[in-house]
Amino acid sequence: MRKYNIGIYSHTAEMPEGFDIYFNYLKDVTGKINKPVEHSHNIISCFADNKTAKQHPEWVPYSGKTRAIQSEDKTLYCDWICRSHNEYCLRLFELIKETDKSNVAGIHLDSVSMPGVDYCICDKCLTKMKDRNLSFNEFRMHETTSFVKQISEITQKQLSLTLYPDPFYQERYGLNIDALSKYIDFFLIPLYDINYQSLYWLEILAHGFAKRLKNSFYIMLYAQGVDLENLKNAARLISNYTNNIIISYDNDKAAEINIILKKN
Repeated sequence: MRKYNIGIYSHTAEMPEGFDIYFNYLKDVTGKINKPVEHSHNIISCFADNKTAKQHPEWVPYSGKTRAIQSEDKTLYCDWICRSHNEYCLRLFELIKETDKSNVAGIHLDSVSMPGVDYCICDKCLTKMKDRNLSFNEFRMHETTSFVKQISEITQKQLSLTLYPDPFYQERYGLNIDALSKYIDFFLIPLYDINYQSLYWLEILAHGFAKRLKNSFYIMLYAQGVDLENLKNAARLISNYTNNIIISYDNDKAAEINIILKKN
C-alpha cells in the first residue's frame, strides 16, 4: 500500500483533524483579508484582487487591447493588479511581515504571475523594461522572480507557490521555474476536474511536472462533489509521481475523504 501525505486546501478557517498539511486563505481574490490561521500555510492571492482593481483602475495591467479585468478579458477568473505599482506590493509585504509574527506553518503565494500572455504594457512596465534593457518575456520573468525573492527575504516560514497546470507557464505567465526554485520550498499544482472519469490528461501533466521540477511539489485534486471511487483512482495515479496530495474541499466530509484516501 502506497503512503500518501494528504493535505487540505480550504476557503474557511476550519481545520479538520487528521491531515498532514493545511492551507487556508489569508487573502483571497475578492481582496478580503482574514486573520492568520495558526499551524496552516496561509494562502495569499497576490496580484489577483477584485476589490483593489475597482478602487484603483489605474493599477490594472494593460495588454494593448484590454485591461486585466473580467469585464474586458473573458479569459480571466478575477481582476488583476500590475506588479509595477509599488504601493500595492508594499501592502503585500506588510501583510506577510505581520503574518510571519503568528504561529503559522508557512506562506503560500497564489497569483504571483502575469495575468496572461499579453500583459503588461502599461507605462510603468514599458519604462522599466526599457531601463533594464530586457525583452518583453525577460521583463515579465524578472518581475515575478524579483517579487518572490523579496518575499523570501521577509518571511522566516516555509514559502510555497501555486503553478498553473500549463506547460507553457514561462511564455504565458512570466514564471521562470528554475529561478523561482531558488526561493521556494515547494510548489503546488492544481489539477482540477469535476469528476475524474477520464485520467489520461492527469497522468500527462503529473509526469511532466515530475520531470520538470527539482523542488518538492504537491498536486491538488478537486474533491467537492466528486465520486469517491474516481477520486481514489486519481490519487492512485498521481502517487506514481508524487506522494504529496492536496484536496480542495470545504465540507464536513473532508476528514472522511482523508481516511479513505490513506487507506487506498
